[in-house]
Amino acid sequence: MKKWNAAIVATAFVFAIVGTVKAETIQNDIAITRADIQADRQAIVADSMKLTDDQATAFWPVYRDYRAELAKLGDRTVKLVTDYAANYDTLTDAQASALTTEFLSIQKDTLKVKEKFVPKFKAVLSPKLVMRFFQIENKLDTILMIDAVDGIPLAK
Repeated sequence: MKKWNAAIVATAFVFAIVGTVKAETIQNDIAITRADIQADRQAIVADSMKLTDDQATAFWPVYRDYRAELAKLGDRTVKLVTDYAANYDTLTDAQASALTTEFLSIQKDTLKVKEKFVPKFKAVLSPKLVMRFFQIENKLDTILMIDAVDGIPLAK
């Protein structure tokens, strides 16, 4: 639980600075925070999954591929947030529409990645363990998102 709190605080800090510093600084801070969160996330998943040695041997390569694909979507999210921060004070309707479209596209693509990996996880784990994994992922994502969005100001 302490690791969750560290990840949450780090993410909240990074997103709390949106609109107050340059986009490059935000990107650098987010990159560092994302690396820390990923390390914490993997430890939390390992602790929560309670895999046997054989299960772990089969699971972790699939998990790394899964997280790598989601990291690409994370890059798009970082760009979305930095674009919003860079334009916050002068946001036009056209920019708002483009940001909204990209936000929804990222959500759709995230679901596609999850759907793509369900059979891969089922090939190495029982359906109950696959469900457990996605429950853990969902909890982590929700906790991080709640704190992240709290620091992002609403559009004017």
